[in-house]
Amino acid sequence: MRQLLSGAGRMHERGIVHRDIKPGNVLVGGQGVVKICDLGLAVSMASAPPPRGRAGTRWYMAPEMLLGRPDYDELVDAWLLGCVMAELLTGETLFPGQNAVDQLLRISSVLGGACVGFAHAPLAVYFHSERHDTARRLRELFPEERLSRGGFEVLEGLLACDPGERLPAAMAPPTSQLQPRRMRARPPFYLITWECISIPPMYDR
Repeated sequence: MRQLLSGAGRMHERGIVHRDIKPGNVLVGGQGVVKICDLGLAVSMASAPPPRGRAGTRWYMAPEMLLGRPDYDELVDAWLLGCVMAELLTGETLFPGQNAVDQLLRISSVLGGACVGFAHAPLAVYFHSERHDTARRLRELFPEERLSRGGFEVLEGLLACDPGERLPAAMAPPTSQLQPRRMRARPPFYLITWECISIPPMYDR
């Protein structure tokens, strides 16, 4: 996770927003080196005006993009990284919405309530018409025995619904707190062997 945050931070320093960071766009080498791939939807914020249409994969898309806000920036990538971090911890997608409105409601059910400052966004009328006065339950999904306090602060910062409160990728602390406790001080892929990932042929020749 530290490598993902560092890589995204480097892109953002150069004015590049990926817009589609997800598990399928992350490569892991044999030595545990992680790389972000597939920049087909990436945009340069240096262009005038920068292209800011909705792009990416719905399950990982930031609320401001789902709501149709035209002024999003590199903080959409921070949200994507938060979704990836959650999926690394659980093995499941955190917000598997069926459409944009359902996606927003699923986000609200975990993060609690509507996003501040989105009242005039194009899709906000649909979002605010639904019940959204739920309590935050992110920590319930990621208790301290699964994710340390420091790691949770990073996850919570990346998944701040309001981009004004979201943790930028470049500012996330590069510490061991980003790892689940049971994985600390262990080499990458320490449990993976060829036998456990190979599949025997269905038929003998």
